Amino acid sequence: MPEWTKDQLKAIDHRNHNILVSAAAGSGKTTILIERILKELKGNGPNGRENIDNLLVATFTEAAAAEMKDRLLSKLKDAVNEENDPELKKHLQKQIFKIPMANISTLHAFCLSVIKKFYYVIDLDPNFRLLSDETEKSILQEQAYDDIRNDFYDYPDGGFLQLTDNFSDDRSDDGLKDVVFKLYDFAITNANTNEWLDSLVKPYQFNDSFTESTFYKNKFLPQIKQQISEMLQSIDKAIDLASMDLGASVFLDQLQEVKQVWSEFEQSLAVNSYDKIREFIGDFKIKSRKAKLSKDEDPDKTIANQVEKLRDNFKSQCKSLYNSYFVKSESEVNEALIEAQTLISELVKVERKFMEHFNELKLNRHVVDFNDLEHLTVAILQGDVDGRKIAQEYYQNKFHELMIDEYQDTNAMQESIVNLLHSDNNYLFMVGDIKQSIYGFRQAKPSLFTEKYERYQNPDNDDELIKLSKNFRSSEEVDNFVNQIFTRIFDKKIGDIDYDAESQLVTGTDFPDNVDKQNELTIFVPESVNDDSNLDDDESITKRQTLINAAAQRIQELIASGFKIYDSKIKDSQKQIRRLKYSDIAIISRTKENNTDIISNFSKVNIPVMVTDAQNYFQTTELQIMMSMLNIVDNPYQDIPLVAVLRSPIIRLNEEQLAQIRLIDKHNSYYTALQKYIVSENKDKELQKQLKAFLAQLETYRDFANKNSIARLIWKIYQETGLLEYVSGMPGGKQRAANLHALYQRADAYEENNFKGLHQFIGFIKHMQDLDKDLSQPNSIEANDDTVRVMTVHASKGLEFPIVIYLDMAKHFNMQDVISQTVFDDNGIGITVKNNETRLQYKTIQRGIISQKKKIATFSEEMRLLYVVLTRAKQKLIMFGYAKSQDDLLKLWRDVPQEGLIDETTRLKANTFQDLVGISTMSGIDQDGDFTKNRVAYNKDCQLRFEILPAEAVNIDTNKKSINARNNESVNNLFKESVNDILDMEYRYQESVNTTAYQSVSEIKGLFADPDDEQMAEDLLEDTSRYNLGSFPKPQFLTKTNKITNAEIGSATHLVLQKIAIDKTPEENNFKELIEQMVNEKLLTPELAEKIDLEGLTKLYQSNLGQIIVNNHENVSREYTCSVLMPAEKLFKKVTKDYSVNDKILVHGIIDGVIELEHGIIIFDYKTDHVTAENKAELISKYSGQVNLYAEAISAIKNKPVVGKYLYFLKINEAIDLQEK
Repeated sequence: MPEWTKDQLKAIDHRNHNILVSAAAGSGKTTILIERILKELKGNGPNGRENIDNLLVATFTEAAAAEMKDRLLSKLKDAVNEENDPELKKHLQKQIFKIPMANISTLHAFCLSVIKKFYYVIDLDPNFRLLSDETEKSILQEQAYDDIRNDFYDYPDGGFLQLTDNFSDDRSDDGLKDVVFKLYDFAITNANTNEWLDSLVKPYQFNDSFTESTFYKNKFLPQIKQQISEMLQSIDKAIDLASMDLGASVFLDQLQEVKQVWSEFEQSLAVNSYDKIREFIGDFKIKSRKAKLSKDEDPDKTIANQVEKLRDNFKSQCKSLYNSYFVKSESEVNEALIEAQTLISELVKVERKFMEHFNELKLNRHVVDFNDLEHLTVAILQGDVDGRKIAQEYYQNKFHELMIDEYQDTNAMQESIVNLLHSDNNYLFMVGDIKQSIYGFRQAKPSLFTEKYERYQNPDNDDELIKLSKNFRSSEEVDNFVNQIFTRIFDKKIGDIDYDAESQLVTGTDFPDNVDKQNELTIFVPESVNDDSNLDDDESITKRQTLINAAAQRIQELIASGFKIYDSKIKDSQKQIRRLKYSDIAIISRTKENNTDIISNFSKVNIPVMVTDAQNYFQTTELQIMMSMLNIVDNPYQDIPLVAVLRSPIIRLNEEQLAQIRLIDKHNSYYTALQKYIVSENKDKELQKQLKAFLAQLETYRDFANKNSIARLIWKIYQETGLLEYVSGMPGGKQRAANLHALYQRADAYEENNFKGLHQFIGFIKHMQDLDKDLSQPNSIEANDDTVRVMTVHASKGLEFPIVIYLDMAKHFNMQDVISQTVFDDNGIGITVKNNETRLQYKTIQRGIISQKKKIATFSEEMRLLYVVLTRAKQKLIMFGYAKSQDDLLKLWRDVPQEGLIDETTRLKANTFQDLVGISTMSGIDQDGDFTKNRVAYNKDCQLRFEILPAEAVNIDTNKKSINARNNESVNNLFKESVNDILDMEYRYQESVNTTAYQSVSEIKGLFADPDDEQMAEDLLEDTSRYNLGSFPKPQFLTKTNKITNAEIGSATHLVLQKIAIDKTPEENNFKELIEQMVNEKLLTPELAEKIDLEGLTKLYQSNLGQIIVNNHENVSREYTCSVLMPAEKLFKKVTKDYSVNDKILVHGIIDGVIELEHGIIIFDYKTDHVTAENKAELISKYSGQVNLYAEAISAIKNKPVVGKYLYFLKINEAIDLQEK
């Protein structure tokens, strides 16, 4: 019998009222749930001996439900064996038999059972299939949207075109589709979908002015008041610090004045007009002031720096407040909101049309998705039959208790179902942890948990809140580390809960002193920045490879050193300290993007890994071969798949044989050439015989495909070609064979889903790849194998490992839903209105308010993701991060107060996990001497070893063999020769493999220059089949300056030229107005705006070229995107001219402008270079290649000649006609 804590016993025994259990990580909530159920089955509940089918237990995942059933079954069997009362023993035996059919399942599985039982309440055809495949669902959604979009285009009413223009860009109308899909995700999780859609336009509606609207009074003003109140809190904190410190006292009078002025302003918000509020905030300034200190007064200036930082935070918040809500005057806001009303009304119309057609497509296929399960269940529970809600009455009487696991991740729709099941006849028992609510992307509402959390602890409330804070999973060092961080960053505003003493983790397990429990945070910083590195890019190959290799290196060190772990599951206490195994280690990442590289890099050093969701299924060799085979069975007149099969292990032709076949007929399909080759005279007889057999086999497959299922066809190919056996003998053969088996299973499932035909199956796979819906590779490793586990944060939830390695400490938070032009939350939609004349965009006030709330919600969830990561570890945490420079890493961490909750502004500036850890723990760091020199420090309070290492220091030992690696067995002499031939084969056309399939025009700007030009040599790297830009600007941390670069000025100038109206010749004041508006819209900074050459822009449109543009403005396309396929040998002059290198390369670029006339095309490109008499010819030569390439591409696209090619140098106001050169 376990030793239960006082709070655990409350959760097990308390009944007859609703209970919310706030269960911290490792507090044993599943064990408690099972014990509670067991006691009720034994008769400890209000209804005597309970039956398992009178309980509803809703879990978050199917795996959790299966685990709970297994553990409950085991407990029941033990209880039966121990029970002496024959009646109770018999009762418990009955419960064992009922376990398989018990309502212990996900809420979706329960909904399915409701629909199957009461389908007739809503006249639903019960013969439906569950659409559980997200790919199939995505394809149906795409089809539904394509259909309604075509309908709208066929019968345009103006509204749809305006909507498309507002939400899409010049290149595609997919922007509106993305908005429709996103809006669907929010609408469908609302029980009253239609009412919710109707409500979207209400915040934008007003009579005379939006300042008279309900939204302005009830939403906008309270939001502004709240933000000002929070701003003043930082001023109060600064005043307190300045009052206690002599050096910082210089700020005191200034801060007190700011507080007085803003406090009075805050009180007068309700009586001031919008324009007066706008004027006050826009005009407010705080003069800069520095602390003057003697050497004896606070020599490190810590307090003064904190005060100055708080003051500067207030200034930045003031600026942000203005930019978010007060860019436009009241009259301009009114005008924009009128247009917004029209847009949203039209959007709701399109959304309803999409939902209606999507439902029609599902109905035609007799399928329902998971959202449908919820909506249909609500409809059934609310449905009347002869004046009675028979389904609702049935379940309310049936279930005596509703147990909801992971309650913090419940959404509004699921809450509606629970409420419909709940009545005076039953009680709610909800278990969860608000600190682990990480499913916002599924519209989970943590507010449902927090609302009950506050209400249930009210002593006047009959309901009960039980807090479980004892962590029986982790070491004290892990718990202290977690507590150190979250006491400093979690509160109700950001995180949804105060991380107070009751919320902190309390260690419930004693780890021995003689095992290493020290947590590690290692940040890698490159000692030198290569020109081809972009360290700001989260997808940086350099960064990703460094972190993955660092993890591999650390695992090698731990295994080789015989690292010891404490294993409490071993009953013999003398053996509980044992050597580390690979399976004791979990590598956790934010997303799946690292998985393929982890598999590859770890295999090189013989570290076994189990990755359940590596998203590269269709990129594997065996799948590409098999898909090529299916393609030619469907249609042999496809050159690439046919040659792929001929070259594959199925037929094994070499390059010379393939060339012989092609030479028979160079102009028609390869299949035609193949047919001609086998009947030609004086050819290789053995080859002809082999090809005849192949064609006969192919015809057999084609005939078989017409009469049998796709799955049977695939299996026939496996059996007759030996492909399955062949890949099993390749490196990673077990996984490759599993991949082929998965294709067979996928085809079988495809046909079960009412899809038929090989051609449609191939199209389905292609469409899935087009939608970026590659499948995960099937797992070929057993769960009990000794392998390192690799998983995402979400997949790790509920699991535990002795050692956790987290790779993505430097990954930036995903704030895309905050900064998007259109933002969503439960309360509505915030849109950006585009001005069709100026093409400038105005982010509505409604968008600003939703975005601000979304920012807090998103940031809160990011913090909770960190909490989940850290609490997976039992003994030790190892974290890896990356930074551009040490200064860049530490700049946010410095000057943070040593204790207490960190101010909101500083917290919100953190955009990585390593920032959150840094600002929380650096103040407790103990170091010898200058940290910037030693690069190693310790926080003894939470046993954190913090180290900064050069990225170049990572060195994995590729020669080191795994501890458990099997010795290679000698190869039988009969096969040694053929094996060596395969291993030693040199691919004659390796350059084709190395040649990129894509090039940007900017990377090959020297393309049409003299072949002997030195410029080409400079642009080439070691890989001769890829051009890269010769130089990149040094990052700011190396240049130590904030000086605006010429490149930034050039980009800003191009942006202005892209947006200026050209229906008439622009004057200088037109440019000034546009630039001022772009500054207000935050498209340009004021400093950058000042650098734009207004005189040069004006003279451009006064020139002959400018007048051509203005006179043909209706035919002008600016920022024109073009692509062209070019022979590889034309681009890469150093490659040999082998047959295979004559493949074509996709070259992509954007030119500043294209004028399409009846007789031809004029193209032009602006340049902002500094031009002198000495470098003019060089610059013309430098850019000619670019323009020539654009001309070739656009001429091919438009099928018209290019009659004019212009370079326009803005610095000298001169157009160069390249057509004449």
